[in-house]
Amino acid sequence: MKHVSRISLIMLLALMLAATTLMATGCSKEEPAEEPAVEEPAEEPAEEPAVAEGEEVLEGACTSCHDVTRIYLQTEMTDWNNVIATMETAHGAVLTDEEKTQIAAFLESRNPSEGETVIQGKCTTCHDVSKIFSQPSGTNWEGVLDTMIDVHGAVLTEEEQAAVLDYLENR
Repeated sequence: MKHVSRISLIMLLALMLAATTLMATGCSKEEPAEEPAVEEPAEEPAEEPAVAEGEEVLEGACTSCHDVTRIYLQTEMTDWNNVIATMETAHGAVLTDEEKTQIAAFLESRNPSEGETVIQGKCTTCHDVSKIFSQPSGTNWEGVLDTMIDVHGAVLTEEEQAAVLDYLENR
């Protein structure tokens, strides 16, 4: 009889172990949790036609009198429609309404390069940007930058110096 009760006890333990295992592994009627949906990356909106055409119009109309540096180094708060109107009334620029809209849209949407940002933020604390425009082609910008740092105390990181030189040498 001892042998039968030992077998019964082992079977009872095995049955309890099986029941516990089934409960622990989720033998329930709940639906499995859904995996979160993977969002598809949003497509970048296509550039508006006025913005896309604006750079081309600017290159044709504005750069006949101005180096693009003079245009691009204006502050972020520049009212481009006002600037364009001034170019027409005071300087005789001839643009269609569509061209004016395209140029303004392009300039308002443009993100300045790192070099432009450094020049606007640091160089213009002492200089008007016209100082940059008045420099002749082939100016030794590295020498100018060294003088600004060594003699005049300009504070620029190596990365900022590289960005400014890249911008000024390749404008």
